[in-house]
Parts: sequence; C-alpha cells; structure tokens
Amino acid sequence: MKIAIFGASGFAREVCDIAIDLGYEKIVFIDETKGGNIDCFSVVSEKDIHTLTKYNYKFIIGIGSPKIRQEVWKRYQYLDYINLIHPNSTFGYRQLTKLREKVGNIVFPGARLTNNIQVGNFGIYYFNCTVTHDCIIEDFVTISPGANISGNVKLSKGVFIGTNACILQGKSISEKLVIGKDVIVGAGAVVTKNVPNHKIVKGVPAK
Repeated sequence: MKIAIFGASGFAREVCDIAIDLGYEKIVFIDETKGGNIDCFSVVSEKDIHTLTKYNYKFIIGIGSPKIRQEVWKRYQYLDYINLIHPNSTFGYRQLTKLREKVGNIVFPGARLTNNIQVGNFGIYYFNCTVTHDCIIEDFVTISPGANISGNVKLSKGVFIGTNACILQGKSISEKLVIGKDVIVGAGAVVTKNVPNHKIVKGVPAK
C-alpha cells in the first residue's frame, strides 16, 4: 500500500507511524521547505503530486493546524484522501462505521469516540483524547492529546482544542454547548459555556 503525507514536521512523522502500523509500505512526505529524506522516507515537493497520483498513492494531510489543513485541501481537493485509524483507538456502537464514511481523519492510539457522534472530514483525534455521546465534530477540527469533549458538545469547523483541555457537557442533545468556528482553546482550559466564532480562550474557567 502507498501513501503520501502532506507535511514533514514531527506531527507528520507521527502520522507516518500510524501508516506503518496499518501496513503501508511505500510512504513519502510532501513538503516545499525540505528535501532529501526523513529516516528512510523520501520528501518530495508539490510538483510531484501528479506522479504520485499516477502511481495510485493515497493521500493524508499530516498537519496539525486546522487552517493550514484547509489551505492544502483547497489546493488539492481532487486527491484520493483516506482515513488513518490506529487499531488501538476505540469506538462505541457503530461509531467506527460512521467515521469510515468520511475522509482525511487521523485517529491516534488511545483515542476514544463513544456513540451517536456526528463526525466530519479531516479531523485529528490525538493520543488519549475522548469524545463522548451526542457530539457534533465538524470538518478540520483538531483535538490534542488528553483533551476531553463531554457529551452534547458541538465543535464547529476549524476548531483547535489544546492538550488536556476539557469541554464540559452541553445541556441536552438539542441544546449543545457550542464552540464556534475557528476557535482556539488553550492547553488545560476548562470550557463551561458557548464560545463565539474566531475567539481564543484559555484558563479555568476558559475566557
């Protein structure tokens, strides 16, 4: 199996680890600022994408920033994106099936998604994060290591949740706690109420 990973940072190398665990044998990184090799894997430029598609490579965007992931996708919407779901992540009833219906998601070891969660495309579910019942996770969301998303929460498009942050539970399925579009929640923050679009919040409680 063949996969090309956008990015060549430490995060992209961690994505590479998942690809290796899933049995991908031919792996390349795509990055405009680096050349040569990372470990034993080649780093190519975006001008090589046409060749990669000709040789039936699959693609994943190994970039933690929601904004940059969206920029890459806008340039290359036509590529054959896949999910990378580590076998040591766990899922509630039918949740894995729902995730597999989407594309571009990366799920790391220890991540847990429970049940009745609406998932989007190009999400990142990092080490040991949790997303619980009746949440909505829109496209291009990043949930960092150890973050906890309680039930009845909506993470809007482009949200970044920092390491060990906690989003407390919404009131009900119909009255969710909403984190607005492109919000950044700082590491260790505890969010207790709705956050408007494009805000940066941090602290306990987050503000």
